[in-house]
Amino acid sequence: MGGAKDCRYKKTEEKILAVFFKHPECTMWELAKKAGIARSTIYTHHCSVRQIIPNCEKRILEEYSMIIGKKTRNAKVGLLYLDTVVFIAKNRKIFEMFLKFSGREIIIKMILILEPKINEPEKVFKIYCSEVVEVIFEWGERGFEQGEIEKVLADIMYLTRTCHDRLMPLCRE
Repeated sequence: MGGAKDCRYKKTEEKILAVFFKHPECTMWELAKKAGIARSTIYTHHCSVRQIIPNCEKRILEEYSMIIGKKTRNAKVGLLYLDTVVFIAKNRKIFEMFLKFSGREIIIKMILILEPKINEPEKVFKIYCSEVVEVIFEWGERGFEQGEIEKVLADIMYLTRTCHDRLMPLCRE
């Protein structure tokens, strides 16, 4: 593809993703209509709604990385998870779709973005990470309800506070 075609292709892809972010439940026809593009054009980009997910995942991880990247290495873990949970709640529909199609994968990728900010040995972090992923996944199975944010954060903060004492002995074995 040439320069102008590349630019047009990217702009169209951005339109598709923007609509998909707002309406992940849409069919391909509905996405094309809401994006203001021809049905044939959307099929040039993706064969199905399911094929949009990897681009959407990439975009959401980039957005999340930018938010977390602004935090210092010694940022309070509670604030990192507050940002994480609020980000998920804000993009609830898209995260429901991610869980439906790829299970815990997106949550795992998000928590791994936090790893450089959390000062724990690698073995401890891996176990801790799996526990946090499970808390967020269970919240997702309940529909990422706004009213549960405080409970989710409390559960994560409990894991965080007790992490070192609970998990360090396991790592010495």
